[in-house]
Amino acid sequence: MRQEPSRMQSINKTQVLVGCSALFLGFLLYLLHRSPDTYFISFIKQAHDSSSYGIPISPNAIWGALPSFLHVFAFSLIIGGLLACKKRGFFVICSMWLFINILFELGQKHAIAASRIVPLWFSEVFILENTQNYFLKGTFDFCDILAGFFGALAAYCVLLLTIQNRRE
Repeated sequence: MRQEPSRMQSINKTQVLVGCSALFLGFLLYLLHRSPDTYFISFIKQAHDSSSYGIPISPNAIWGALPSFLHVFAFSLIIGGLLACKKRGFFVICSMWLFINILFELGQKHAIAASRIVPLWFSEVFILENTQNYFLKGTFDFCDILAGFFGALAAYCVLLLTIQNRRE
């Protein structure tokens, strides 16, 4: 009689760990490089002098599009590892995160239109409350779309390299 693996056994811990590590790297990048009025960073830097943080390198030189790469890469790996799917599923997951990245970038390009479709109830929910400001104060950059594409491609490669073979 064949025994089904438990849900915890089907989670690919390597993929989830690499994804969480990339997400943490993105957090550090924001903490060290982004201005103190950036949404998540504002909670941390409130009590600190913002000049004590920062990397003395031009924002666009190295760091500009890296968050877009890391977001798509990290979330693709985390979801791919949690769902424990195969090649086709990995492709769908990576494509979905790339599509989300592109939508948010286009939302910054068409800020007023994007901010108008944000539901009113978002203003009452933590994190979602910043959605309109994200569009209205954000800046469209084609390099962010390109970085998201490379993030999806890299995530797909890592997902394939770390796939766990199970006896079926």
